[in-house]
Amino acid sequence: MDRLIAPLVDHDDDFALWIEQQVSLLRARQFEQLDIDNLAEELEGMVGRDRRELSSRLKVAMMHLLKCQCQPKRKSSSWLNGLAHQRDEIAQLLQDSPSLVREIPVLATRRYRQAVLAAARDTHLPPKAFPSELPYSAEQLLDENFVP
Repeated sequence: MDRLIAPLVDHDDDFALWIEQQVSLLRARQFEQLDIDNLAEELEGMVGRDRRELSSRLKVAMMHLLKCQCQPKRKSSSWLNGLAHQRDEIAQLLQDSPSLVREIPVLATRRYRQAVLAAARDTHLPPKAFPSELPYSAEQLLDENFVP
């Protein structure tokens, strides 16, 4: 087996080079040299980043849906384009990680209050003007044709 030419770098010193070296070690099946603890931590972090991104995009999508629902006469191309953009980004994220679809109901419910507050700020309506509980199913949140 080929040995790595460069000395192994520490995870905290040069992250990009560390990743490259870890990939080389994996491909060379030099498992004993892998930085297992940091690799496991980074892999867990990747899943967490995807969840946070999905959660954030769901919040923004719900905000646009709420604005359309509660102020239908003010529904604008900006709101609809913003909603379409979030759905496109969610679809891409789910294409890369389809298992995240099962987390949508929990994440949407968790972020719903923040979506209400954001919609209230944008519309100048009080938060109580919006439904107190999430009125949209996971399917509706993802459906590019659904707009209340």
